[in-house]
This record gives sequence, structure tokens and C-alpha cells, in this order.
Amino acid sequence: MNEELAKRIHRMIKVNLKMENPSDVVKKFAIDSSQLDEKLHNLSDKEAIDLLISKDKGDSSSSGVVYHLVTSYDNPEKFSKMMKYILGAGVDYWHTILCNLNMILIEVWHLIHLGCKEQLVRLIREGIRLNVKSIENVLMNVFKNISGSGDWQTKVRIMNMLMNTIREHEPWFKSIKSGAGLMSTIIMVTSHIIVDTPQPITKEDQFKNQLIVFLTFVIRSRKLDCHALGRDFVIIIARLGRIPQFEEIWRELHQTPGNFGISSIEEFISRPNIVGLLRLSTELQRKIDHIVFYSKNNLIIYYDWIVKSHLRQLDSGSLRAEIVRYLCSMSIDAKNHGPAVFENRIQLLHLLVSTAPPGPEQQWLKLCLFVEWFGCDERFVNYNNSNVEIAINLVRYSLSIQAPPPSQNSIIQASHCSPFANSLLEYLCKSVDLFLPSQSDQIRKNVNTAMKFCRDRFQHGLQQILENYKIDRKIGDQMRQIWPDFMRSSQNPPKKLKKPAQNPPEDTKITVATVATVTQPQYISEPILTAAEKKKLAEKEEMELESSMKLLKGEIREKIEGLKSQWKEFSDDADKCEAVETILTHLCKNDDKLDDSQQEIAAQCLLAIMGSVVVEEKSLLPETNEISEAFTHPIYSIFKMLCFPPNDDSNASEIMVNLMAAMREKDASLTYVFLYYIKGSDTRTQDTIEIYREIARVSDKNVDEMLCSDIQLCALNDIRLFAYLIPFIFSQFQDEVFQSSELLNVLCANLDSSQLRVFISEMIREEIKLFKKDTFSAHILASVEWPTSSQWIFWHLVHADGVPIEWFLPIIPKLDAAKHDEAIANILLMLKHMDREPWPGLIRSIFSRIPGKDDNFTIDALKVLIDDAEQCQRVAELVGGLIKKLIANNEILGIGTKTTPNTKKAAPTKVSLQQLLEHLTQFSDACLEKKQRATEMFLSKHYMQEAFSSIKTNDKSSVLTKKYHNLFGVMDILAADLKEQNSRQLRGNRQGSAAEKSASSSPAKRKTENEETDSNSKRRKCQKDIIQLDDSDSD
Repeated sequence: MNEELAKRIHRMIKVNLKMENPSDVVKKFAIDSSQLDEKLHNLSDKEAIDLLISKDKGDSSSSGVVYHLVTSYDNPEKFSKMMKYILGAGVDYWHTILCNLNMILIEVWHLIHLGCKEQLVRLIREGIRLNVKSIENVLMNVFKNISGSGDWQTKVRIMNMLMNTIREHEPWFKSIKSGAGLMSTIIMVTSHIIVDTPQPITKEDQFKNQLIVFLTFVIRSRKLDCHALGRDFVIIIARLGRIPQFEEIWRELHQTPGNFGISSIEEFISRPNIVGLLRLSTELQRKIDHIVFYSKNNLIIYYDWIVKSHLRQLDSGSLRAEIVRYLCSMSIDAKNHGPAVFENRIQLLHLLVSTAPPGPEQQWLKLCLFVEWFGCDERFVNYNNSNVEIAINLVRYSLSIQAPPPSQNSIIQASHCSPFANSLLEYLCKSVDLFLPSQSDQIRKNVNTAMKFCRDRFQHGLQQILENYKIDRKIGDQMRQIWPDFMRSSQNPPKKLKKPAQNPPEDTKITVATVATVTQPQYISEPILTAAEKKKLAEKEEMELESSMKLLKGEIREKIEGLKSQWKEFSDDADKCEAVETILTHLCKNDDKLDDSQQEIAAQCLLAIMGSVVVEEKSLLPETNEISEAFTHPIYSIFKMLCFPPNDDSNASEIMVNLMAAMREKDASLTYVFLYYIKGSDTRTQDTIEIYREIARVSDKNVDEMLCSDIQLCALNDIRLFAYLIPFIFSQFQDEVFQSSELLNVLCANLDSSQLRVFISEMIREEIKLFKKDTFSAHILASVEWPTSSQWIFWHLVHADGVPIEWFLPIIPKLDAAKHDEAIANILLMLKHMDREPWPGLIRSIFSRIPGKDDNFTIDALKVLIDDAEQCQRVAELVGGLIKKLIANNEILGIGTKTTPNTKKAAPTKVSLQQLLEHLTQFSDACLEKKQRATEMFLSKHYMQEAFSSIKTNDKSSVLTKKYHNLFGVMDILAADLKEQNSRQLRGNRQGSAAEKSASSSPAKRKTENEETDSNSKRRKCQKDIIQLDDSDSD
């Protein structure tokens, strides 16, 4: 790219050409402007105009002219000259100019400089002044682009210019034909700018007042155009309802709806927004469409991209609402798109609404989601929106997703799952009577009509959503009041909610705003503290510090007070550390003068003065590898003295441990920071680990309990430090790891993929050992209660640790097929990849499970074992031997019986012959007549046949022979087939030998013709039998 072209591109957009490729549209404008300059060189104005209107040069020259108009923000003479050319070219030339302006607005508005944007608005103003045809469409696109990316100040400046342009040309604005999209776009965009604009601080700041006056003028000037917005117009006026000007509009809409071209406000609410596609900028709309149709498994990544590029300005709340409304009105053709596209829309809606700040903003999003329900009036069938099912689909999705492990960096939190679904349903139930109190009966009917649409769509699945066990009982009672025909009545029906009093004078007041104050459930996360609240909290902590220092006595009080007064005067951390060490040394030397309570108060005062080392959204782990240089905070001087007490005095060490335990009561993060210091300093590791254990003892906690607390808190506060500490903790606290299932739970709940890879690498190098045989069963039984994601990470660790299949034998009979899917699946996979022959203990453990219709573990395990031809013989031998042993021990009848316990522990389940036959019956029913015929081969083995013969000959087993006659019938058929195959093979071998002998004998004796014919006939019959035998064997 030559230097001249690069300069032209830079003049239009801000781009790093060494790393980025500019848009093709920008390149086209830059190239055409360069060519235009060459053609116009030394031409008179008349000659230049003739060149512009020539048919072969018109298109490229117009884009060059537009480039100069847009980029002449610092060259008024250039702008005037280009306008002169346009005026000279005539009215038709304006058409090509407008096409190029729309190209900039649609393709590169978000890229061009602010000066270019202002020039573009000035050009539109000139077009309006000249009454250019279709200029209102270009103006509409400028308004539309405000609902897109860009910083807030830019939007304010452009909005000011647009308002001034329209107010300067009021006659033109009022003369625009009815039904144009400009009015609808102005109302949608200006309303959300009004809401998001902060209250003016000074009298000179009149921007918000100007917006209010402007929007009032637009609505009153073009009342008949408001009906194109449908129900969106109602909620827009409702949102602005606390402003007096819009309260008057609401009153007029309620009392004289005919002024707006409708018969009643009910009809207005029932109308959809027919210009819904104009609510977002083209850039943002394309991004949303891409996420819905093409995101596949990367939707959360794309959502994060949308948040960073669009939802971090002052108007982020309104943009969220506009995206929600756009998604609710989006039309997706089921013939051309699969279910994944519909699910992407629901997942994106879930992220937009659930991650919004709790309070009015989230309540407004819920209103945007459910407003179709309030307007689903069966009297206006043509206006009903079939997308009412989207809200119920969102409830379904929220109920179905599992709460993820707590993580600071995770977008989805536990409150976004079933608690969020409950809040949606609660909002809908309460809003029925609060949305429009004067129309509450009709809205209740509309909501039931909407539910009919959902029932037609979901069929029997609707009942599973509405009566899901995760829905709170109180909310379920409210739902039964709203939808009595769609939900089963409870045993104790709740009292009906009282409707708001019907007060006619108040009906005309806007009451939709009250919907935003519906009480949020208690599970919604606490709001972020404001600056005033933080200041108040700091003042409270200061008062607590002052009161604590007053409890100190003698010299230590003077030293603590002196430290507090001098703390802010210290120039660097080294001075602070020295001052803290001085006080610690004093405490250690004068321990006889201080009782335990004085030491505890002194420690907590010292911590309050120093402040916490943990800073929100900042990792303690430095970006560089020089970790030792990170230990500059005064708290590390306490750790240093804790690890290296003066003169290695044991008494001083005990005092420091007590001080540390007292500090931990105020700041629980201290102990994981202490672990960080131990690993980072890399000195006396074993001794310092013992100090950590001593702190746990003094704090009245088990070591594993404190480790769990520290690991979880570290994962929430500092995920980088968590990844750094985890291998160290699990290598240094082996005894606690072997014993504590909760430690493993915290580990598995917080590991991500990269951390899991590093951790497994440490295990492979034998740096970490997680399991031992005597506690492994307890870990497995504890893990089955964890979330699925945690269980899968746990099983990765089991495989990495090389746990042998023998350790699983006590667990196999205890696993519940209906609840413990992850454990059962992984044990089956381990059986499939087992590198040793089956043994009696394994077979007994498999048959120890109590048979059940929905429990296929024993069936699957047997099938896995016999699929290997070499193992099949061994499995048959072991099962046959087990049958004979059970007969010999007289363990014939009973399923799920317990052995007599010798201790107070639960008695294990014993295997009986009846239980074994029950398993084999289910096995044969499920696995016979498969392609590999492994089951037939297994049951045909002589070990199995002999075992079943033993059952038949045992008198006590006769009842089982009758009960499982189908299984015995299968065994008899297989035995007969085996016997017939053996006899055929033997007969075929004999006949084949005779035929060979006859063929090789000397032909000395001649046969008669009849004898020869008879001989040939016999030979053909013999060969036929042999062929049949081979076919049978091949099966």
C-alpha cells in the first residue's frame, strides 16, 4: 500500500495498517478520492461538474466526492467546493451521494473518526435544507447507529447535532409521509438516551432537558406514526413515566387513544413492533445474528466479545434491553435452521438478562421479555406474537443448567440457574396485577392465552417445566392462581393475592414503573457498594480500630497508636515493615506482661492498620518469575518472623502463631497468603508447613478444614495464585489429601482445563499422590454427590493416579444406577481397558449388585469382559465356579440379603444363586442374537453348561429352575446346538476320510453302471452334509 493511500485511509478511520487490514469500503472511498483528484486537476468548475455527471464516471466520482465531504472536518473550503459540485450536478446526482452515505453508515460508521461523523451530519442537514428526496432514510440510519458501539461522549455530540437539525427544519419534519421508519427510530433511540443520561450537575448542563423537549415534540408532532411501535411505545412511555411531560402523554393515550390512531390502549399493547429491525445498529445486529446462527459451542466467548465492545458504556442497560427485544422478535425459519439455532437464542437471552445488575435494570429486562405475554389478546388475533414461547423456553433452560463451581472468572454463577428461573416466574406472576392495574383482568386473560400458545408448542413438556421440583413452593402457588387450567391444584391451595385497589383518578397515572420494584429473591447477588457506602464502611472500620486500641494497656497501646499516626507518613513499604517488626519484637519480648486477650487485640489492631494484602481484581502473583520481589507488603514481615522467630525462641514462635490465628479471625485470606509465602520463599518448607498446622490447631480447625477454606477463598479471589499454589499444597499435605474428600471436592470444583493439565503432569512425575487403598472407597462415595463437572475432573485424576480396578470392588455393589452415572460410566471404561485377566473377586463383586430393571451395570460389565475372546473362556470358568460354590455353600435363595454383621457397621450384601440367575436372565435377554454372538459363545462354554447341570440336579434349586425357565431353556437350546455341531463335525470328518480312501484306491475292480450311479449319489449326499456343517461353524 503506497503512502498516499495510507494517509487517505488514516484520515477517515483510525487503524494500524501494519497489523490490520482496513475495510474494503474505506479502501474504495480512498482510491476513488485519489482518482477524482487526478481527474479534476486544473479543471474549471463547469468542466468538473460535467465530469461528475458523465455516465461512465458518475459512480466512482460520487464516492470520491463523499470522501472529501466527510473528511473535510478541518477544511471548510473543501466542503464548500464539493457542495458546489453537487448542487451543479443536479437533483439526480444526490441519489448517488445518498447511496454512498448509506454505505458509510451501514458498513463503517463505527470505524470513522468523530470529525467524519459530524461532517456526515452536516451534509444531511444540507440535504434537508434542499428538500432532497429520501434524505429521511439516511437520517434514520444515523439515529439507528447510536444504538451501537461508540463512546458515550461521541453519542452525546451526534445526538445534539441531530436534534438541532430536526428542530431547525420543523416544517420538513412534519411533512414527511406517514409510516416512515424515521419517527419510530427517533422514539426508540432518544428514549433510551434520556434514561441513561445522568442528572445534570450544573445549570449549564441542559442535555437531558433538551432530549425530553425534543422527544415530546416528536411524539406530539407525529402521533399517528407511534402505532408502528406497538406495545414497545407503551413500555417506552411507561419507562419515562416519572417525567411530567410523558405522564401527560400517557394520560392522553389512556383517555383519548383515537389521537394515536387506535381504538383503545388494549389494542396498542396487542400490536407488535413492525419496525423492530430498526432498534439496533447494523453492526450490532450483524453480531447478534452471527452469535445466534453460527456460534456453535463458542457462544459464551462471543457474548464476552459483545460485552466488551458494546455493554460497558453508560447506555449498556438500554442496549441490553434493545438486544432482548430484538431477539424476542427475531424470526427463525425452522426449515432452514436446526434446533441449535433456537437454543443459541435462548442461551444468549439467558446471559443478557441473568448477568445484568440486579435491581431496576434487570427488572426492566424481564419486562422486555414478558411484554408479549401482556399483549397476547385473542380479540386481536392478527397482532398476536407466536414468540411468546421464548420466555418459557428461557425458564426451561435456566432450570436445566447445573450450577457451576464457584469461580470469580466464570460468567455463569449459581444464581443464574434455578434461582433465576424462579425470579422470572415470580416477576411474571406479580406483574399481572401491577403492569396496568386498570386492565389487570384483561392482562390475566392475555397471559393465559399466551400459555395456550406454549401448551400447543411444548405439549406434555409444559407440565414438566411449570411443576419442576426446582421451582419454589410459594412461587408455584402464585402460578396456580394465574394459570389454574395449566397446573395441577395443590393440596392446600393458597389464598388469592389481593389486587390493587381500583382508584379511577389514579388509573391515568403510569404504574408500569412500579413493576421495576418487584422484590428480588434473596438469592440474587448483593449489589456492588457505591462510593458513599464504601466511605461509610471505611469510617465504621476506623471507629472499630479506635475502640480496639482503647482496650490495650501500657506500652503496647502507645506503640500501636504511634504506628497508626505515622503509618501514612512512611515513604515506602520497607519503612512500614521495619515498624511492624519492631512491634512484633516488643510483643515477643514482653509476653509475660501481656495476657492472651491483649495479644489478640494487638494483632487485630496491627492488621487493621496494615490493611489486607489481597486487592480486589488483582493477583498477588507477579507477571514476572521473580516471586521473591513480590513480598514487599508489611504482612510478609509477620510471615517472616513467624517462620524465623528471634533467636529461634520457641516461646516467640508460639506467640507469633497465636497472633496469626487472631489475625485470621478478621481476615481469612491470611493463611492462603501464608502458603504463598512458604512456596515463594522456598526455605524450611517442612518446618513452615508444621507452623501452618499449628495455626489450624490454635484456630480450633482441622488442617484439612482450613486448607479447604483457604483453597476455596483463593480460587474466588485470585485464580492465578490458585493455579500456582494447588500443586504445592497437594504435594506437601499428603496425609490430609489421603483422608479428606472435601479437599478433593474443592480441587475439582475449581480446576480449569489448563490447570488440570499441569496438575496431571505433576502426578505423572510422581510429585503428587492423591489416593491410597484404605480411603479410596470413601472418596468415590463422596464424589457421586458432586456436580457433574467436578466428577469428570475427579475421574481424570483417578486415571492419572493409576488406581487399579481392584480398589473399586467394595464400591461396585453400592453405586446407584439412577444417581451415580459418572462413576458407573468410568468403572465400565476401566473394565474395558483392564490389563489383567478377570479373577473371582471381580466376578463376585459384579454379581453382588441388587438386580433392577433400570440397572444395566452387571449386564454391561459382563458384556465388556466377554467381548475379548481370550477372556470369555476365563469369565465362563469363573462364573461357573461361582455357581458351583454357591450350591455347595447352600446359598440358594434370596436377592439383596445381608450377611450377619459382626460389628456395628452396615452388613455387606451377599451373593445368592437366585441373584446370580436374575442377573444372567437380564443379561441373556439384552445381549443374545447380537452380531458378534459373544453371549452365545459365553453361555455355550462347558463351564457354564456344567454349572447349569449342577443346578438342575440339586433338589433345593428346583424352584429356581421353574422361576427362570426361560434362561434354562436358552441354555438347553445352546447345549443341543453344541451337541449337534459336534456330532456333525465328527460324522463329517469320518465321511470325508472314507471318500478320500475310496478315491485313492486302485480302480482294478470294475463296477456296473447301476453301482456307479449309486456311488455317485452317495458321494454327492456326503459332500452336501459337509458343506452344511461348514456353514453352521461359520456362524
